[in-house]
Amino acid sequence: MNSGLIIVMKQTFRNHFKTRGYWLLVLSPIIFAVVVGGIIFGVTQMQGNTTPTVAVIGNSQVRQVFIRDEKALGIKVSKITDSQKANRSLTAQDLDGILTLNSENATLITQPKSNTINKEAFVSVLGNISRSQKAASYGLTAKQTQDLIQPFNLKSVVKQSNNKSTNGENSDTANYGIAVAIGIITTVIVMWYASMIATEIANEKSSRIMETLLAATSASIQYFGKMIGIFALAVTHLLIYIIAGAIGYVILQNNTMLAGIKQTFSGVTLGFTLYAIAFILIAVALYLVLTAMIASLINDNAQVQQAIQPITFLATIGYMFSFIMTNMPNNFAIKILSYVPFISQSMMPVRLVTKVETWPAAILSLVISFIALIVLAWFGKNIYAKNVLSYSDDKIMSQLIKNIKNIKN
Repeated sequence: MNSGLIIVMKQTFRNHFKTRGYWLLVLSPIIFAVVVGGIIFGVTQMQGNTTPTVAVIGNSQVRQVFIRDEKALGIKVSKITDSQKANRSLTAQDLDGILTLNSENATLITQPKSNTINKEAFVSVLGNISRSQKAASYGLTAKQTQDLIQPFNLKSVVKQSNNKSTNGENSDTANYGIAVAIGIITTVIVMWYASMIATEIANEKSSRIMETLLAATSASIQYFGKMIGIFALAVTHLLIYIIAGAIGYVILQNNTMLAGIKQTFSGVTLGFTLYAIAFILIAVALYLVLTAMIASLINDNAQVQQAIQPITFLATIGYMFSFIMTNMPNNFAIKILSYVPFISQSMMPVRLVTKVETWPAAILSLVISFIALIVLAWFGKNIYAKNVLSYSDDKIMSQLIKNIKNIKN
């Protein structure tokens, strides 16, 4: 590798890596996640024993059913069986509720500061008991009674192309989560690092340092060196999050909430995860190349926002379509856009994980984006070399269109 290119790459990487702004950028989401997680953990711990204590008064057989099903009902059945004593305890806030059982109905009394009692669960248990008693009076056997009160079981499954089935609710949640995650990650990284490379080029042009740099190295070395250096920062950024996530997983592996998340995303494989990361990285590289092209037309820092505005808009389009496609995955326009560079990274991975597309189609979309990256990088090198030392009063997009026409000619 050219020694000049290595120097520019290292210099670009180090200049930003050592800044307070870069680490604020990297660490702020982690700090936010830790704070939110700490608040949730603290609230959970402060709640302590929130299991409501209920005195069950009346039918002793029904009371035994409630004692047996304490965990399922989310309650603790009190040892109190006397109505007057139960009322005194409820007034003293030693009880959360009193369930009084009669032959035809039941009454649940609570106090204002009672912990939440799952009344629907109580109704379900009492209803099953009542039906069992009525079935017995009709002369039905225990098995017939059990069949009678057994709730109807409706399962939601999604048929997969490999003849396997997955839970529909979990699959929908996971797919929606992936669509949101890929869209957000790509859009946010593009906005951060596009602004970074545009600002760097603008600083060098406005301060006239670019003339000195190009006296020592070529425009191509500056062009590729800056992009690779910024891209390395983005990769480092992602690696830090992966490491932080792995550490968090080890620490919280026995956490109930984490177990639920793992269950929801259990259908997402390592192969797909690597594919999605590869697509995100190629997309980020594409946007960096496009930003470097447009930033070469900047005269000073005041034009940075003007330069990155179309980049941000383009990234947002893919993000928006990632939501739209979850409702209409077979739409013809959606299918076509899933192969279009700059947009496909927010769409094809989701289409793949939802089994709308197969692996060959997904790989083809990735290859198209990679080819587009190579072509755009070569094309952008010429625009960068031509404009990095030029200063025009024309609007940036007008300059870009003129440059494209000139290269074609």
